[in-house]
Amino acid sequence: MPIEAIEGKRATEADLRRFVAGLLSAAGADAPSAAAVARAVIDASARGVDTHGIRLIPWYLEMLEGERINPRPRLTVSATASAVGHVDADNGFGHLASYRAIEEGCRIAAGTGIAAVTVARSSHHGATGVYTLEAARQGFAAIGMTHADRLVVPDGGREPFFGTNPISFAIPAPGEAPLLLDMATSAIPFNRVILRRDTGTKLPPDVAVDAGGATTRDPHEAVALLPLGGAAFGYKGAGLAAMIDILCSAFTGMLHGAAMESFGGPDYSRPIPIGHFFILFRPADFFGAETCDARLAALLSGLRSQPAAPGRKVMAPGDLEKAEADRRRRDGIPVDAATWDALAAAAARHGLPLPPATDTGPHA
Repeated sequence: MPIEAIEGKRATEADLRRFVAGLLSAAGADAPSAAAVARAVIDASARGVDTHGIRLIPWYLEMLEGERINPRPRLTVSATASAVGHVDADNGFGHLASYRAIEEGCRIAAGTGIAAVTVARSSHHGATGVYTLEAARQGFAAIGMTHADRLVVPDGGREPFFGTNPISFAIPAPGEAPLLLDMATSAIPFNRVILRRDTGTKLPPDVAVDAGGATTRDPHEAVALLPLGGAAFGYKGAGLAAMIDILCSAFTGMLHGAAMESFGGPDYSRPIPIGHFFILFRPADFFGAETCDARLAALLSGLRSQPAAPGRKVMAPGDLEKAEADRRRRDGIPVDAATWDALAAAAARHGLPLPPATDTGPHA
């Protein structure tokens, strides 16, 4: 899906990261938690993943101030087998726990060649791809996934049962930034519905349903999503969602998505613990680094040189986000007007200044 234009304000990556960390700290989060959330959401915003970027901060503040999120968690790390690790997030921010899981996974895989790390008693961790990307930057291929509360209608069903249950793959690539795939197993993430509400734009066709179960393009009428593949081929997305829910619940000890309370408010007074699941491995351990790099380079070259349809460009996974990150790190990261206003109100409550910013114009 193309990266959408945003009207609002624009600020530098460094200024936004400092601002977000300061705002979370002022709201009570400890320094490691505030830094991890700021790092994750601003990385997502920089790459154009606006649904899981800075626009989540007002919601995170609600959960933090309502005591759903533990502001000062004591993470514990344990091992249940030579290549299996476990992180207990202590009901803190999922971002901190997920970065810790990647750190532990890299440590284990450096010795064994492969690692599986689960996270339990966690919370929403933003874009799953920021964590697999971190592993790939350290030389490991990674698969990451998380589950969520019920927002997605199962194939053939009328009511939501699955979460959007995203999955991400990241692979180190020779001579360039890692490849990255990060996607929901729903037709779109529900945060895109919320973003469309804020920006006043319609949804794509056949991605969401209203209270009566009919498809709708009105983001204000949308109450649930169709699985990846839509009405005709949704069994594919629904099948993926089921497997991810199993790995993130049965393998972590957490409830499955349909058994969770809703992530939405207004009651944020108690935790809704969720699980994450990560697998890391060293590509060179399978058939040697030289052969692996050569085969990957040949595939990427062949893919990117494929004839393109009119008005289109053939890209490898993550190419679009890489280009957007280059642009935004040069020109600044856009923040939509509704999010900026919410951040301004939060900053005023805590006596903090907003970061320096300029207007984006109509086509940021």
